[in-house]
Amino acid sequence: MDPSTSTTERHRQRGVTTAELAVVSAIAATLVAAAAPDFSVFIANAQLRTASESLRGALRLAQIEAIKRQAPVELVLTDQTPVSAAVEPAPNGHNWVVRMRLPDGGFELIRASSGATQAPRVQVQAQRGVFAFDPFGRLRADSFGNPAPVDRQRIELADRDAIGRLLWVVVSPTGSTSSCDPRASQDDPLHCG
Repeated sequence: MDPSTSTTERHRQRGVTTAELAVVSAIAATLVAAAAPDFSVFIANAQLRTASESLRGALRLAQIEAIKRQAPVELVLTDQTPVSAAVEPAPNGHNWVVRMRLPDGGFELIRASSGATQAPRVQVQAQRGVFAFDPFGRLRADSFGNPAPVDRQRIELADRDAIGRLLWVVVSPTGSTSSCDPRASQDDPLHCG
């Protein structure tokens, strides 16, 4: 720099012009706009995976508690707020309760979860609202009089905006669970086989 250059000129040379700032802002806005749809899909898929893992964990908890306690334990899907074990089943319930029937006819609450707060975008549709496990960890008749299932049961998890990957939580009569995508190709690890 020339020592005869005034202080004002030196400051102007180090600054950013309004035009340069506008160009950088426009580029940043374009990048954000382009990434927004991908981010929405990412959020939807993350919430579906969270809901799937939460349900599988709850099913596994009910199964383990039935084996440990040597008594029937059930997972109940419900739309009610899960503050007690006395809830009504709902095959499309976002919340769940793991409970054990007591000798007096009541229920002991083992654990509960509000899925609506954990994954608000997720819609649930199950083939049944209650999954009861016997002391051997197998599916059995539940406290509402539904018989033990003889086929695999599924809980469908979908994104309310239909942008996420559809997931199923599948429960076999032996009590094992898995997650899969019914739309996945044969070579995809998430294929429902």
